[in-house]
Amino acid sequence: MHTNISLDCPYCGESIYESLEWFKKSYSTCPSCDEGLVAGQFTAMIAELEQEMDANIEEMVNGQPNSGCCGKKSTCGGGC
Repeated sequence: MHTNISLDCPYCGESIYESLEWFKKSYSTCPSCDEGLVAGQFTAMIAELEQEMDANIEEMVNGQPNSGCCGKKSTCGGGC
């Protein structure tokens, strides 16, 4: 699966819209300013995005997370 994402170049600030794999390459250049980019510059952001994507997939498979509320205000304390 090729997932495209948009991250800002750390040099010029322009958005780079490429595949997730592109940002993981050991070296590439910004399409806007031609500055060299290494995978380590995007590691933290990519890890966060992948974690969010995994959570979204799990939610789609298993349904909405259970909040513990049954939907009946009388038994849940009225906060539902």
